[in-house]
Amino acid sequence: MTNSKIEITKEKNSMDEQKDFLSEPELSMDEWTKGWTIHVGRAYACSKCGTMVMVTKGGIGTLEPKCCGSDMVLVKMPDEIR
Repeated sequence: MTNSKIEITKEKNSMDEQKDFLSEPELSMDEWTKGWTIHVGRAYACSKCGTMVMVTKGGIGTLEPKCCGSDMVLVKMPDEIR
């Protein structure tokens, strides 16, 4: 295969992947809201220093708490941490 045929094949594969991505159904409003809702009571902990934060006011958006220069991790069961 020549270089030009290889490039055309790569471009076609890339376009096929884009079509697959675009042809997927969009999220319903319920799925979107569930995915972007910040829930009251969720707790996050710093894996380096142990600092914890808890969401006290919910809303719609993203929450990416950071501490010590890295992302904090979601605590699964905050009631069990002492």
